[in-house]
Amino acid sequence: MDDKALFAISCGLYVVGTHCEEGFSGCIVDALIQSTAFPATVILCSQHQTRTNGCIKASGQFSVSVLREDVDPLVVALFGFQSSRHIQKWNHIPHLLRGGLPVLHNTAAWYVCNVVHTLELATHSMFHCEVRESEMGEGVPLTYGHYREHMKTATVAAFQAFKKAQAAALAAGAEGAGQPIG
Repeated sequence: MDDKALFAISCGLYVVGTHCEEGFSGCIVDALIQSTAFPATVILCSQHQTRTNGCIKASGQFSVSVLREDVDPLVVALFGFQSSRHIQKWNHIPHLLRGGLPVLHNTAAWYVCNVVHTLELATHSMFHCEVRESEMGEGVPLTYGHYREHMKTATVAAFQAFKKAQAAALAAGAEGAGQPIG
């Protein structure tokens, strides 16, 4: 089977946010579709091993931020390249709360969803959800194809720069530990 043939399926890139004991969790997903218009429902597929998946199961709700083509590559890097088990991603990115859940600034649209049914698949959980709140934003929605063709290199560079800055801040904090103040 040619796995690359699956890239021909048009899909967007989204940041999913939810809450958990330690704060907010979030990750990048590309498996979100509208299932019905009336009532408004969507289907989200989320990988079993992610912290965000477990938090959605526990809370029964999540937000979706529809990324734009002009999104800062750091947003994609933070939510796509590391786990919420290790970093509070939302603390590094401008966001607001809608329905008690985090939504990114400057999105093409956003939704707040309640899980109605969950189906466990081999590697993913499939959440069938009602859309509780939504708002249209501005800009062109980011597709996975556009990301792969135009943003992937910039996203990797943004992530490397972020990790380097974090390491430098940690080292500076360690150097100042135990030093008398003024």
